[in-house]
Amino acid sequence: MNEVGMLVDVSHCGDKTTLDAIEISPKPIAITHSNCRALNNHPRVKTDEAIKKLAAKGGVMGITGVRMFVSDKEPTTIDNIVDHIDHVKKLVGIEHVGIGSDADLAGYDKLPAEAQKQLRQSYKASYAFRDKIDIEGFNHPKKMYDLVEAMIRRKYSDENIQAVLGGNFRRLLGATWL
Repeated sequence: MNEVGMLVDVSHCGDKTTLDAIEISPKPIAITHSNCRALNNHPRVKTDEAIKKLAAKGGVMGITGVRMFVSDKEPTTIDNIVDHIDHVKKLVGIEHVGIGSDADLAGYDKLPAEAQKQLRQSYKASYAFRDKIDIEGFNHPKKMYDLVEAMIRRKYSDENIQAVLGGNFRRLLGATWL
């Protein structure tokens, strides 16, 4: 993948494959849409060890707004998403975190019933779907505005917000693409 200018993404990989890919790739890689296991013990999210190794090689982790990856408790809110951004920032630095929303503009919960059924059946039981997949406040076309407002409340600078909203992934892709 490195030879042809593709970005390696380990979002859907297990722990061992994630660590192996980070180690093997001579270029930085990405976790484009996942979250932090330190905040939510879900098998689909990443360990601090993986996040540290990703960052050590210049990679970026995109935080997703999929409810069961963000928190295993209710209510699950947009502030819980920012908790994951905070965690990566504190663990490895703001330059290694981005947004990987993993949903279309209106989210998953507004899919037609048959599409919703197919989506849920296509994933392992370990994904632990709940009644809702989306997070209130992060399930509409202007969800990034709400996320930015939550980051502003946490005193993120304009520069840091720009980095998280796309600057970090732009840097990573520039280092990866031919």
